[in-house]
Order: sequence, then C-alpha cells, then structure tokens
Amino acid sequence: MTPVIIASDFISERLKYTLDFIFKTVLEFPYILINDLDAFAHIRYSTKPSTESINIFKISPLLNDNFLTKEIPTTEKSDNHLSLYPINQENYFNQDIFSAVFYCISGYERYFNKYFDIHGRFIPENSTIFHRGFPFIYPWVDKWIFLLAKELKTRFKDLPIQFEKIYKLQVTIDVDIAYTYLCKGFYRNIGGLFRDLLNLKFLDVFNRIATLMQIKKDDYDHFDLLLEIGKYLQNPLIFFFLLSNKTTKFDKNNHINCRRFLNLIRTISNKYHVGIHYSYYAKDNPDLIKLEKTTLEKIINEKIKIGRAHYLRLDMPDMNNLANIGIKEDYSIGYASLPGFPLGTSHPLYYYDLKGEKITNLLLHQTSLMEGTFVDYKKSTVDDFKNTFEQLKSSLVLGGEIVLLFHNESFTNKNRWQGWTPFFIEFLKNIK
Repeated sequence: MTPVIIASDFISERLKYTLDFIFKTVLEFPYILINDLDAFAHIRYSTKPSTESINIFKISPLLNDNFLTKEIPTTEKSDNHLSLYPINQENYFNQDIFSAVFYCISGYERYFNKYFDIHGRFIPENSTIFHRGFPFIYPWVDKWIFLLAKELKTRFKDLPIQFEKIYKLQVTIDVDIAYTYLCKGFYRNIGGLFRDLLNLKFLDVFNRIATLMQIKKDDYDHFDLLLEIGKYLQNPLIFFFLLSNKTTKFDKNNHINCRRFLNLIRTISNKYHVGIHYSYYAKDNPDLIKLEKTTLEKIINEKIKIGRAHYLRLDMPDMNNLANIGIKEDYSIGYASLPGFPLGTSHPLYYYDLKGEKITNLLLHQTSLMEGTFVDYKKSTVDDFKNTFEQLKSSLVLGGEIVLLFHNESFTNKNRWQGWTPFFIEFLKNIK
C-alpha cells in the first residue's frame, strides 16, 4: 500500500504524535514523515507551498516541543462548521489541521484553565470547540480529518483511503452505592433510621427495616437485571466500583469489608470487566488511587488496568498519576452537564504528557453520554436522550466509539429515575 508522504521543515514529538493519531488511529493508513522539502510529498507542512502537494501552512508554535505558553487559537465558525487555526490563503488547505488536532487531543486548553464548576471540573462552555449551534460537543477533529482524507483521495488516486468505519458502542456502569441499606454498617443505618424518623419519612423507615430483615430486596440491587441486559450488547459491560476507605460527603459507598458487597464484585468480575472508580478526593491524591486500586485487585485477585473518576473529576493534567500506578485505560474525560466528545474526537487516544513531552501508554476513552446529564442537568425527557444518541451516532464520520455511562441506581425507577428506568431497559436491549 502506498503510504502518505508528509514533508515538513521541522520534526517534533508533538507532530509525530498528531500524525500517528490522524493516520494510524483514525484513518488506519500508513504514512511517512520526511524532513526534505525538495522531495515529492502528498502533504507539505511548511510556509513554502508546492504545486505537487496539498499545502498546510504552519501558523502556530504549538507543535514545537516544550511550547507551554497559553495558546488561544483563532477560530472560524459558521452555522454547521468550526475551524481552529483557519487559513484563508490561496493554494493552502483551509486550516492548520495538525496544530488544530494536537490542540484538541492533547487537552491543551485544560492545562491553563482557571474556570471550574463546584467540583473542580472543566466547563464545556469554556472549551474552544464548544459550538452553541450543536446540542453536544461535536467531534470536530474527526470532521477535519475526514476533509483532509477526502482531499488526499481526490488529488492522489493511488491512495486507497477508506471512509467506511464501524463504530464501537461501550456501555459502562458506575457503582457509587451498590446497596441502599445493606452493607452500610450498624452506625450508618441507625443514624439513617433516626434521620428518617425526624423527617417523618415513615416509608423509608419501613423500607430500611424490611430490607435489613431481608423481607424485601434492597432498592439499589438491580445487578441481575444489568447482567441480563449485558447479554444484548455488542461489547461486554464495564463496571466501575467505588471503594473509598472512608465515608465522605461525596463518597458513600458500601463498607468494603461487607461479605455481600465483596461477593457481588467477584460475581460481576467473573462475567464482565471491572474497573476502579477513583473516589472524589483521589483527584489530588495519587496514593489514594493506588490504595483503592490495590483493594479491588485483592478482592478479585487480578490486576486492575481500567478506571474512571467519581464525578468525572480527573482531567488531562492529572493523568500522569494514573500512568504511574499501572492504569492502562481511563474513562474519566467527559462532561457531566453536556454530552459529546470533550477532546474533539470519537476515537480513543493515548495520553500525551505535555510536561514530559512524550506519548504515554495510557489510553483515554471519552465518556460521551451520561444518563444523569438529562435527569440532573438538562431536566429533559427520554426523547431528548434518544435523539441525542442518534445525533452522536450520525456525527461519527470516521467510526470511533460512543461510551455510555449509567449507574445501578438509574434502574430503581424511583425518585428522580421514575419513568426513566423502563426506557433505559428497552433502550439498552435494542441499542445498535
């Protein structure tokens, strides 16, 4: 197969990382990078155009190694398109696509952000690729790559680039609290019982006592249903278990020494993939992540290589903490308040360590659709959820993956999940 030849007047780790992603990961097509502007090339990345090549003008220092100054790219928006580093010069491709792709997939803007929500998370509206004309973060990177590939195939008939790609659907379950009452311990249940009495929540009092006496099933225990739903999915479910060693305002998981809880984790791990759900305060404490990972490894007696942050709190600057303790794949990058692809692509990608100026072996999967976004943030309907999923699918111009996030609590059909649970069950059993 004839490779795409790219001539550049400089070569850097950032440029190679970007080209690897464009050609190896997304297009699945070979390329060769050369530092010779006199040789033939399909693409020339330089300020000096060639009549034989597709010319891309380097208009930013972003791809120079060790460049870490706050970079605010120029943008150009229309009703249905967005470009970073646009080039409005004759004989050049319409943007500095290599700088634009690196800016997005490296999460560059997240290293210099000063605006966070109450949980310390990057706000989607502050992202350069946020576009108010779209109800989700569109995978602009994939669209730019598609346009470049289309131009390559038009100009050079000997390049058999394929555009038809099959996308992957991955359903994940976050288990923040496996049981409402069980495995909470004596003191937490007594405290909860008196609190319900004081607030005149007599039905909750009855449910707690009946559950503890094993007269009724625990409200959050719908794992048999989830395991059954898993049989309908194209890829195995992934369960992320929260195993905080102490109860906090945000970490209210079950007691990690409760036999029922331990047996649940082992049962699920025998059938599906299991990962660690880093606790809320683990964001600033890599030793805590390591402790929780080790705890889960001891429970199921195997190495844990995947994880996701509770409240999706981990971001690009924190990823080195994961790579250093043996996590191989992470699902933390995602927005709680808005669906879509925060890094501008639907494809998994390897984390680039900007400070160490190197590619790591930590693979990042973006969480693109969370059920709580529609219930807790958008306050919308099942139709909105369904339509958004279809729009996400239609945006996958070059394959990729859609990662869905549910919680076991979502299947209770109680409180804020009233009416949503039947939809989730039907949706997951028929999803394609």
